[in-house]
This record gives sequence, structure tokens and C-alpha cells, in this order.
Amino acid sequence: MRVIMLPCVEGGIGHVSRTATLARALKRADPSIQVEYVIDTVRLRPPNVEMTMRMGYQPRLLPPITRQNRNAVTMACFGDADVIVDDTARYLFPLRACVPRAAWVSIPIPPVGDELFGDWPMMRQMDAIIWAYAPLVARPEEMSLVEDLITATGPFLDLAAVPGRDEARAGLGAEPGSPMILYAVRNFPFTREFGIRVLSSVYRAAERLQGSTHPGLRLHLLAVHDREELRGILGLEAFPDWVRLEGVVPQAEALRHISAADIVIGEGTSTMHEAAALGTPMVLVPGPISETLLLGEALGRHGAAHSFLPDAVSPEALEGAFLAVLGKPGETSAMRDRAKALVTGGGGVDAAARIILEIGAKRRAATA
Repeated sequence: MRVIMLPCVEGGIGHVSRTATLARALKRADPSIQVEYVIDTVRLRPPNVEMTMRMGYQPRLLPPITRQNRNAVTMACFGDADVIVDDTARYLFPLRACVPRAAWVSIPIPPVGDELFGDWPMMRQMDAIIWAYAPLVARPEEMSLVEDLITATGPFLDLAAVPGRDEARAGLGAEPGSPMILYAVRNFPFTREFGIRVLSSVYRAAERLQGSTHPGLRLHLLAVHDREELRGILGLEAFPDWVRLEGVVPQAEALRHISAADIVIGEGTSTMHEAAALGTPMVLVPGPISETLLLGEALGRHGAAHSFLPDAVSPEALEGAFLAVLGKPGETSAMRDRAKALVTGGGGVDAAARIILEIGAKRRAATA
């Protein structure tokens, strides 16, 4: 059976990592499964290609579709698929008309809401819809239009091989008594203005703590696309030795960093889910899109993280949150426990894999 992943690539790398988690679950369930990736070049942000390749896949590139090329291009990219899984890329569903033998499974993002009234006839034609969010993010009422197609799995988490905090810190060379703040820059997926504000606020808040109450503090910046660009944004002649910069890393390495951190800056959904499940304290600055704002607000409302609306992000605000996490261990421990309880449970990625395998087997039997 061949499964093609079609992740959203116009934002951060979270949709690539989520589908990669699903791909691993499929391979565990059936080692004969073949997984390929298709990347939409029209909406592409380049780090997503690098992330896909770091996951071990050489993606097929979907060029702009025209009336003249749509059949040939669709066959080249999807013609051998038994199941196509889109992660927030259901706008490409009409291409299925060119490959009718393939099943189609969709992973939407909340709130879906009013947009569902525009495309629910398209969603009715899908074989399944997977709701990959914890119950604290309520399913929109409008999705009752496709209720019979929905399976609520909860977040896709694959954390069994992630080392515990002490082992992860040792592997990264972290010294005892040196708190670590982790932020994945990711080339500013939630607009450049927002990304620069978050980066500057995180750096200035960490700088203040490093120069006062926490001289051993370290700031780790992951998924850095251009070090010189960040240096210029921050107005630095050189990065100080308490800042560590790395490019896009494989998912397993990113999870190791999350496990090792004392504070994770949560912008995107996958980071929030993974940090919560690993028991790492979070300071949330959700990107200004519906999905992340809903999740960040819900975690903050339940006392599971320090959460800030985009307009409230500042060095002073983040410094206060960092001090609270590092200086109030009892409260921080309770927040970690609440966060983990809120995002774990349910069938998760293995339940999603079972759905895809069942649908693929039925489709292959029907077309045999």
C-alpha cells in the first residue's frame, strides 16, 4: 500500500512533523507500507522542504496547476497512491478527480467554522476526517455536517524513544544549574513582524535574567535559517556564548531539545502538544492564526502554561513569565501536570494509522 502525505507548507514545520509522526505509526503497524510526500510549490515556505528531507523523504514537488497540465501533473504526483492524507491542505482535494482510485483522508485545523459552509460538499466526499486535537479544543458545531466521517484521535504524539530530562540535558552538554530556554525560530512562519517581536522579546528577557538572577541561563534557538539575519535583527555584533544556534534538525533531535529544556516557547500547535506531553514548562506566544490562538488560550485558561496574546508579547512580560517558571517550582510542577493531562489520552497517532490502513485496504479491494 502506498500512502502520500500532503502537508500544509505555507506556514511552519508543524504539519510536516505531524505527518511524519503518522508515517512512523503506519510503518510500525505495517512495515510494507510505502510513504511518499508531495509538496505544493505554490504556497511553499522553503524550510518545509528541508524539514521533509530531514525526515528521510525526497518529496515530489507539485507545480502550479493549469487546465493544460492538471491531469499529467496529478498523475505524476498522486497516480500511484492508495491513500492521500492532507494535513490542512484540503484545498487540493479537487485533484482527486484525476486519480479516482485513491482514497482521501483529511486532517483539518480548528476552528474550521464558517469556512466549512463553503467546502462541506467537498468534505462529504472524503473517506475520513481526523480530528487531531485534545478535547480542550472543542470541535466546531458546524462540523456536525460531516460528523459521520470524523474520528477524534487526539494529538499525534510519538515520544516513547525521547530521552528523559537528565539524559537529554547530558546529551546536549547542559551544565547543572544552567536553566535552558528553547525557541524554534523557523524563519518566522506567523509573519515576519510577529516573529521578530517574539524573537526580540525572548532574547531580551533571557539577557536580563542571564545578567542578573540566572547567570548560568542558556538560550537555544532551533530551526535558524540565517544566523546573520538574526544577529542583525537583534542588533548584535556577535552572539554571546550563552546563546546556542542550530538549523533545522530531525524531529527526534527537536524532541530531545524539548525534553531537556526548562522552558519551551510555544508558538505552534505541535510544539505545544509535544512540550505538554513531555512535561516541559511552557511559555506560550501562539502565532496569530486561529488554531494556535485557540490552543494557547485554552492551555492558559486551564492553568497549564503562561500564555500571551500576540499584542501582549514584550521583553517585560516574558521576563516575568520566565521568573515565575524558574522561581516557583511548586506552581510550575502543577502547571506541567495539568498540561500533560490535557493533551494526552485517546487513540492518538496509532488510531489515525489504523483508520488509514483500513481505508486503504478497502479501496484496494474495491479496485482490484
